[in-house]
Amino acid sequence: MHTYLYRINTLFTIASTTLGVICLATALTDWTIRPDPKVHLAVQSFDGLQKEYRNDRAWLTVDVEADLRSCFHWNTKQAFVYITADFTTAQNAVNEVVIWSRIVQQKRNARIKEAIRLEYPYALTDPGYSMRNLTFDLHLDWETVPVVGVLHRSRRKFGEFAFPNEYFRTNAVPRSNSAW
Repeated sequence: MHTYLYRINTLFTIASTTLGVICLATALTDWTIRPDPKVHLAVQSFDGLQKEYRNDRAWLTVDVEADLRSCFHWNTKQAFVYITADFTTAQNAVNEVVIWSRIVQQKRNARIKEAIRLEYPYALTDPGYSMRNLTFDLHLDWETVPVVGVLHRSRRKFGEFAFPNEYFRTNAVPRSNSAW
């Protein structure tokens, strides 16, 4: 006869093998689901473009409207959503700035509609004085975090927007308190 330890080892091996096969099947079926979220992103207004010590700094308000419910299914734990602005200057070939982010943990919260206003210190900043009349792109990115499997990342690009061609500041923009 077999000892109790041998029987416990056999049960543990069968249970862990079964769990591994179920996890593998879950991860493989995740690739068959193709979500198609409805997203829209636009610049509502420019709130300021300032020349600061060795920097240009821009404030803006962005309208985001996203319906990410199609990204949620039986293997989705959460979605990480963020907006990036990217532009090219003479000094830097790639400038990519995350201007807003949110973690969505439930399907019922996956509809986002709001105006996002960049405030200090989250303004778009460029080392140098080259942001005037410069074009930039906005991207809405989302990463779905599965319960089992690999992360899935998607991105949508929205237009070419242009910074204003002159420095200005509205009263709504907070003043910088930094000494640099």
